Amino acid sequence: MSLVEVLVTLSIAALASVLIVATARPADPLKSESEQLSRAVAQLEARARVSGRPTALMLDETGYTGADWQGGVWVPARSSRHTFARGVTARLPDARAARKSDTGSTPALIFDPLSPSDHTPLRLRNKTGEHDIPVGGS
Repeated sequence: MSLVEVLVTLSIAALASVLIVATARPADPLKSESEQLSRAVAQLEARARVSGRPTALMLDETGYTGADWQGGVWVPARSSRHTFARGVTARLPDARAARKSDTGSTPALIFDPLSPSDHTPLRLRNKTGEHDIPVGGS
């Protein structure tokens, strides 16, 4: 095989790669955020059961964080804050979200280690649609 043939082959492969990348659809941010939030909820629920202490999900329209019940107040977990992708917002269908109270923020979801979690699904939405994330029931 000559050098010219090798260069032509490489050029064709490079052109095909560029066309594939240029026509590929970007990942759906709603789907990826839904999967990530679903994993976070499952981890919080499992942590409550394993530790024997309540855990919670603090939720607002821009993101969420896990929290632990310590000393009579909800303490956000260190470095667990997640901000949603641009354009994605979250809320509970019954309009509950993190609210301020005398003892700090009230979580949107509380996972009690002594009873099964049976919560209203979380709802993520963006301009292309919405996705409900089931919570508990396991």
